Amino acid sequence: MSTARHRIPLALLVAAGAFAAEARRLDGQQITLLAVGDIEWSRTTRAPSMFYDAPQRGGNGVLWDREDGWIRVPYAATPASQAFLEAELGNPLIGENAHHLRAHHYPLSFDNEQDEARYPLRRAADVLRGADIAFANLETPISDDARWSGAFRTPSPFADALAWAGIDVVATANNHALDAEGEGLLDTIHHLSRAGVGYAGTGRDLDDARRPYVVERRGLRVAFLAYAQFVNDGGSSFATPGQSGVAPMDPFLIREDIGRARERADLVLVSFHWGIENSQDVHPGMRAFAHEVLDAGADGILGHHPHVPRGIEVRDGKPIVYSMGNFIFGHGHDYWMDNIAVRMHMGPDGVTRVDVLPIAGRGDDLSQPYILDGAAARSVLEDIQARSGELGTTLRIEGNEGVIDIAR
Repeated sequence: MSTARHRIPLALLVAAGAFAAEARRLDGQQITLLAVGDIEWSRTTRAPSMFYDAPQRGGNGVLWDREDGWIRVPYAATPASQAFLEAELGNPLIGENAHHLRAHHYPLSFDNEQDEARYPLRRAADVLRGADIAFANLETPISDDARWSGAFRTPSPFADALAWAGIDVVATANNHALDAEGEGLLDTIHHLSRAGVGYAGTGRDLDDARRPYVVERRGLRVAFLAYAQFVNDGGSSFATPGQSGVAPMDPFLIREDIGRARERADLVLVSFHWGIENSQDVHPGMRAFAHEVLDAGADGILGHHPHVPRGIEVRDGKPIVYSMGNFIFGHGHDYWMDNIAVRMHMGPDGVTRVDVLPIAGRGDDLSQPYILDGAAARSVLEDIQARSGELGTTLRIEGNEGVIDIAR
């Protein structure tokens, strides 16, 4: 007897097989993401290269003339010219507003570039490697010889050190991304790619800067997008259709990018370099913006820039980490504090739990951070617990970690 009437069309078999394969790929899968805050490891900041024999004047486009009508004369920033001009002008040429130059710098020396590059990551590497995915904000260009016009520039071995420590992806969208100008940005992309570290938030043009970086672990695909609220030059460092730069924190672009990323990934995490520096408060405008991004389809937000940690909010089952604070910095300030890392447990339905890890960040600890324990850990966790409570989120303390459970 013929069995033709019992045959299932090939297209249906293929579709059913694909559906079953997808179900097997995602069924019960759980991975962890460890996210840390700002990383900068130049250990030196760019001092002024030139001084002038008269204060710069502003207004009406007058920038270069002296009071006597003559154009200001440039002096190379040698000790002799600096001492002469300070005596002539009656004031120090590097004032109190020279933020990074007045910072605390570490008394360190190294035998070679690899040791220097790996040094700040050594005490935290095991924690980073222990996660399925490790993420950080890279707050410096990586370049050896690009024009150094901002505060930071980090030698190329640091890209290899990031990979060595287990960091899989970094956000490069921040206010220091163009500290070594356009060439430095492209050098950063090159060195990260060469070392096998993914990046999001900068590119050769706007489309490139908006492109997500997708990581797959145990069948679960996670897309990372990154944006900056501001850049140091007032705006020209943002990427445009014909210019390299930083992805701007434009809500219309972000909404489009999340939709496109969802076509390629199971989860979408958005990184923001945002907020008011050195403040632990969460501005209402920041909360409103974050809520809109979650409503647009993001599964979580990773925040940084303020250099201090902030509370964590869970809205509709999605976490908003407003700021993790610092992780590694090539200098410190006496008003900076200990920081946090977050470990997100994720499955196909989203983030199911957030662990909060207190990170040493005071004084010289910022040059080589580590996981805190005991009273120091509890102090950080109690602060984040209280700040998260103000955002409607319950954080319980278990030993040296905080835990936020997310109902599914």
